[in-house]
Formats: sequence, structure tokens, C-alpha cells
Amino acid sequence: MQDAFLNGAEQFAHQAHDRPLTLTSGECVEFCEGARVAVPDGSSVSTRGVVSIAILGSMTLAGKPVRCSGVVPGVTMWVSTGALRPRDADESEQFIDDIWEKIRPGLVDWLTMRTSPAGVTMALGADIRLEFGWDDRHRVRDGAMEIDVKHDPTFAAAYMKRRRQYPIVERSPEPGDTARLQGAQLRGLLVTALEKSIQTHDALYARLPASVRYRATGALTAWREFRREAEAFAPASLASMLRADPPTKLVQDFAEVTRRMLPHGVEGVPPEDLAVHASHSVIWQAFDERLGALYEPTPALHRLLEQAYIADDVPVGALELPVETLCIIPEPSRWTQPGECESIALFRGTKPTSHGTSQIISFVTCSRRADVRRSVLIDALDMSLDDPGRTVRELLDDAFAEPQPGDEEIRQHWRHALDYAIKMLLYLTARDAHVVHDRAYTQAPREFGGLGKRRRAERLAQIEQLYDRHIVGPAILDAESMGSLLADGVHHEVRGHWRRPHFRMQPYGPNSSLRKLAFIGPTIVRPDRLGL
Repeated sequence: MQDAFLNGAEQFAHQAHDRPLTLTSGECVEFCEGARVAVPDGSSVSTRGVVSIAILGSMTLAGKPVRCSGVVPGVTMWVSTGALRPRDADESEQFIDDIWEKIRPGLVDWLTMRTSPAGVTMALGADIRLEFGWDDRHRVRDGAMEIDVKHDPTFAAAYMKRRRQYPIVERSPEPGDTARLQGAQLRGLLVTALEKSIQTHDALYARLPASVRYRATGALTAWREFRREAEAFAPASLASMLRADPPTKLVQDFAEVTRRMLPHGVEGVPPEDLAVHASHSVIWQAFDERLGALYEPTPALHRLLEQAYIADDVPVGALELPVETLCIIPEPSRWTQPGECESIALFRGTKPTSHGTSQIISFVTCSRRADVRRSVLIDALDMSLDDPGRTVRELLDDAFAEPQPGDEEIRQHWRHALDYAIKMLLYLTARDAHVVHDRAYTQAPREFGGLGKRRRAERLAQIEQLYDRHIVGPAILDAESMGSLLADGVHHEVRGHWRRPHFRMQPYGPNSSLRKLAFIGPTIVRPDRLGL
């Protein structure tokens, strides 16, 4: 997937980085301070091309302003790229394309106004400043270099007549330009998807499960648009990959694609941080594509699961997923506590091995780092189901068979997360659980007669923060009554106490030769010795 994306990478004006730029007309533009360059036939150059020349000139002159008359007939522009410093020709292309995509809508709006202002200024970030003005009504400031695009009077008159219908001069792109423009559009969609993914860290969404945060910010929709455009570059359907590949592979693929498509990052965000956001988002893209379901234990069941333990003889074959893809949401009050997870996602699937294909469950934990930025950590682990007789503890030991720095901390993390998730699955398997399917999102009304556009948008945004879920519980145990039971103080015999709930393999059948999973709930040992 990575190489296929990059095959469509841009091929724009590598010759122009620190060297003269040759136009399609054969004219040579050399960027140097104090120069005045004339482009004799403006009708042969697109508006995008003229703007690109001016931007490239400013970057070549270390951010000094460039003034360009005739960007379209009757309009002069001024541009300064400030401290923006491309490292190579590829990054120059990226900057130019990104700037054009951002200013084009505003430029078109200004050019198509029936009575437009004499001039318009635009600012992008801390460095980039642009100004456009009608020559007969506005004096654009001078630049360190001047570019004068000449237009034939007949062409200029025709442009003025059709300006409101065709404000931008377009030219049929060369084959290389087509690939470059497609790459620029794809990169823009990737940046948008990453921006919306970063928004999931906002405090506004902190109370929501991770999968819901990505939907509420529009990140899932933005990633869907990126994938749709990327199908032309990818050797296989990205949606199919999300539905079939293990999350451990998807995380690596999307991180690497992001690094290579945005090798220098974006303003304020370095490439490695973008790769992390991409790898986090792909988990919830896959969850969405696989129609994953949310399972939330009630507070009472949460307490019961924490008190329960799993006997060492419970095999991995005893695990049964209620659906192929699910996410367990622990009690929200514990999300920010050290060592706790805010979600544990499970993906049942297959994984290629040296011996063929292995049946696996991929576990993905989402936890919050205790800092002011509400940073999120994602960890993933594949557990093989090929040997159903092996215990969960044995499989976890296999995963850390080769010691690595920090293994013990990671092992503790996984012990805790797997213990919680597996107890939840075993609880659903071993006894009749009280499960309520809450369809708050699906059943929310979306027709609001009488509301204005703004109020309707607000209501729809509120609905996006609802979600469907399976509420598991409540457990029948009253935890408070457990705490109120006291022993009678006799120490020579077994004292009355509550035995912890647990899961174990229960003997049954002829001569107790068979085994089945059993959940042993809280049990009173020697009730006669309890102070009731």
C-alpha cells in the first residue's frame, strides 16, 4: 500500500529549486532580488501556474516579497512566504500546492463578485501573506522581485466578459501535472483527516468512548473520503484491508504512509506525531468498517469483574466473542487512573504465518496518559486461537518470550487489560447475562421541523455524541452488603467470609471426565459464623 501511494507522488518543477525555472513557453525565469521578469503570453499559463511562480520566487528569495502583475487580466498580486523554508524540491511542491488549495476558494469568491472590493488580503499561518488587487482601483505594494505577465488585449477583453463564470484561467494539464494534482488533492484529504483526528483529544469529547469521538469530530468521514480518493493509488481496496488485516499491521501501514506522504509534517505538527495520530485513527476506522459493537458493564458488574479471578486451567478455547468485533468500555470514572484503560477493542480475524494462516483475536487497548494534553496511548497484541487448550497465561508469556527494555511494565499493562476483557467475555459465556441493547444513536430523531439551519446543525452535532451500546449487568451482588458482613472473631476454625467470584473449568459427565467453563459467583463460606 505504501509504495502504491508514492508512485503517484508529485513531479513538479524539480528544476526550479535553487535554479532558473523554464516555463512551458520556453521562457526562463531566474529568481534574484531586484529582477524584473516578463512573461510574454499570459494566456498560455494557468492562474495556478502564475501564482505558483510567485510563491516559488518568494521561497527562493528567503521569504522576501514578490509582486506579480497580470495574475489574471487586470489583477496584481503580492506574496511573501516569510520564514517558510522548503528543504528540497518535493517540499516546495507540497507548500505551493497546499497554499493554492487554501487560497483558491477565497480568490474565486473575490473575482466573481458583481462589485468586488478593490483589494483582498489573505494570511496563512504565521508566515504566508498574500494580497490581490484590481489595477484600476488598488495599488499593490512593491516586491523584492517583479513579475509581469503580459496578456493579449483580445484575451483580456474576453476574460472580463466571462470573469464571473470563469474567474480562473485553466489549462489542460500535462500528464505529469495530473499526477501531481491528484497527489496534492490526496495529501489535502489526508491533512484534513489528521486534523479531525487530532480534535478527538479536545476536552469537549473527553467523556465519550474513542470510537464515538472519531465519529463526532468528523474524523471517520474524513478518513472515508481520503480512502475513496486513494483507491486510484492503492493496489487493493483500502476498505477491504480495514475489514481483513490485523490491527497490528494496519497501525504500521498507515503510520508509514503518513510519514512518506507528509515527510516534513504540517505546520506545528512534526511527521512522527502525524504518524502516531494516523496509527491511532486506523483502529477506529477498522472498528467502523467491521461494524463493531460497544459493550459497557454496569458499575455493579464492573466491581464484580474486578473482584473475580480466573483459574489457571481456563483455556483460550473457552473464549467466545458475542460478535466478531467489539469494544469493552470500563467504568468511565477509572479512565484516567494509572494503569487503567478507557477501552479494550477486540478484533477476531486471521493472520498469515510461516505455516499458513492463524486464527487470532487482536486486542487493542486505549489508555490516557496523565498529563494536561489528555494524550492517548494505543497498544495492540495478537493472541493465537490455533491451540484452544493453551491457557491465557501461557499465551501472554509467549508474547514476551524475548525480553525487551520496558517489558515488565508492558506485561503488567497487558495482564490487567486481558484479565478484565477475558473476564467480561467469560461472564457472557458462562452464565445468562442481563444485556440491554441501548440504541440511543440509531433511534435519535433527525427531523427538526421549525428549527433554523444553525439550531438544526447544533442538534445534529449533539446526536453525533450519542452512541449505541450493549449494557451488561447489573450483577446481582450487592457490594455494600458484602462489606457489612463481619466475622465472629473465632480464629481456630474457618471464619465466615465471602469467597471471591471466579471462573474455572468445572468437571462433569461420566466419572467427571469432561470439563466445562463455570462462573462461581460470590459465595458465603461458613455462613453460621457471620455476624448477621
